[in-house]
Amino acid sequence: MDSMPHLFVAAIDLGTTYSGVGFSSRDSFTKDPTNVYLKSWHGIMVTSKAPTAVLFHHQKFVSFGYEAEDKYTELLLDGEAECWNFFTKFKMSLYEQQTSLDALELEAENGNKMSALTVFSAAIRYLWEQIMNAIVKQVSYVTCEDVKWVITVPAIWTQPAKSFMRKAATLAGLESKMLTIALEPEAAAIFLKHLPLQKKKFGEIGDTFRAFSPGSKYIIVDAGGGTMDITTHGVLEDGSVRELIQSSGGDWGGTNVDDNIMEFLEDLLGSKTMSTLRTDHQLDFLELKRNIETAKLSISTQSKRKMTIIIPAVLHDLFKENHDGMELSSVKSAKLREGKTVDISLSKGKLKLDYEIACSFFEGVINSICSHLKHIFQQCSEFEVDILIMVGGFSNSTILSHGVVKEFSDKHVIVPEDADWSVLKGAVIFGHDPWLIKERRSRYTYGVKCKQIFKDDIHDPAKRVEENGKVFCRNLFSKHVEIGELITVGEYQTKKKYRVSHDTTSKLELYASRDPDPKYVTDEGCFKIGELKLSSPDLEVGSKSCVQLSFSQTEIEAKMSHRKSGETTALYLETNF
Repeated sequence: MDSMPHLFVAAIDLGTTYSGVGFSSRDSFTKDPTNVYLKSWHGIMVTSKAPTAVLFHHQKFVSFGYEAEDKYTELLLDGEAECWNFFTKFKMSLYEQQTSLDALELEAENGNKMSALTVFSAAIRYLWEQIMNAIVKQVSYVTCEDVKWVITVPAIWTQPAKSFMRKAATLAGLESKMLTIALEPEAAAIFLKHLPLQKKKFGEIGDTFRAFSPGSKYIIVDAGGGTMDITTHGVLEDGSVRELIQSSGGDWGGTNVDDNIMEFLEDLLGSKTMSTLRTDHQLDFLELKRNIETAKLSISTQSKRKMTIIIPAVLHDLFKENHDGMELSSVKSAKLREGKTVDISLSKGKLKLDYEIACSFFEGVINSICSHLKHIFQQCSEFEVDILIMVGGFSNSTILSHGVVKEFSDKHVIVPEDADWSVLKGAVIFGHDPWLIKERRSRYTYGVKCKQIFKDDIHDPAKRVEENGKVFCRNLFSKHVEIGELITVGEYQTKKKYRVSHDTTSKLELYASRDPDPKYVTDEGCFKIGELKLSSPDLEVGSKSCVQLSFSQTEIEAKMSHRKSGETTALYLETNF
């Protein structure tokens, strides 16, 4: 990992629902690591994050965030949106992707499709340009070469997804050598370690201080719009941390609540009504989604007031058309998916639901989160973890936080005041000082596809192949690191030699598995994550090159030792295989 100091560190947090950018100078970091500049975004109100929305005219980028939303709304009003591609919440397209993503396409609101790489790179380019403009306003002579760039990703993302983000960033114009990928829950932990004691929204004063004192153990939950990301740390004597078990999580973010509300409306109004709204009245459908988001954020355990959803006027007409002239305002009850019938109020364009009904939209998500957390606590029972820290935008929901507190009443649950910004600010701190994380657990067993001289008593006859008068066993899994293995950050693991198959270029194919000891890359559960391209004038057909891999960083790193010169070359994982 690059440890050279930079004049500035800038971070991009491209979220599922909202995105933000921030930076700090080296001098500012030295004085106060938490003093991070966050760009303000101007919509209906000024916020420190913008909607993750991108607008293209055909394939040409036009706008991002509130501007993209407003422009697309105008186009829909004028009936001119056909050639305009509007994308939201596209980050989830990378969730659980195990193979190359270069061919991945995203579907716009109007049904048109575009390359995911084009959409992501355009968004990243726009965001880094916003940071550079803000930095240059402070120091006019600064260039991109003076800035260390950090992009955040969920810890539970696969290597192909992380590699895709790096590729999108370099396509956007950032130099790969100036770019670091930060894991979101780790970034949050780094920020919280520096957070003043009084800056707590939920939990006792001093809990966070205790969480980061030597010998302490904690679970940090990053609850975002799309995913929930969990990392478990133990604090070492020098203040650095080790990962106690490998990171995990799932697609249990806040957008699931929106989906549950939308399903409720579909049951209430009819699938045909909602389908027509979605296809023939895109502006009204977009308005309804915004209204649902607003209604969701209004639900609080403090006020316990009703959830109010503003219903677009066209829905009244569509409902009447599809229900034999029946007025929408005449509907007085609805049936929840679990079969319970509840009273509702529909008048003056507003749907009002009791607090208990509103809470039911959160139940499934909270149950999934708590169920997984129970499993995590069981996994790390030997470490006696009793502190649970919640960060991310969804953590601001008191419905969620109180649900977690109720389920884990024997634990210390902490929700910091800056839960929304902890990942972004922590990513900036991580760029200045990446060494808080000392040891990580491998999420998979990683290895290289290779072949060896065939041995009748060991190898599968089906893998037997003859080449140049010799008999080999192909598709062997040459293990470099085992799932759950504790790895020191910055160290390379297992130096191995591999035979070169071409004279000046060759490649190593990397595979992963949840099996601790796979024998062949064709075994069930094994999957290819990428290739390492070897290129050197030292390479000779039949010779062996010495390769070392590191799985301790946020991305897989590799280096190859040159046989003749003795020099070492850095290798980068490629996923366009």
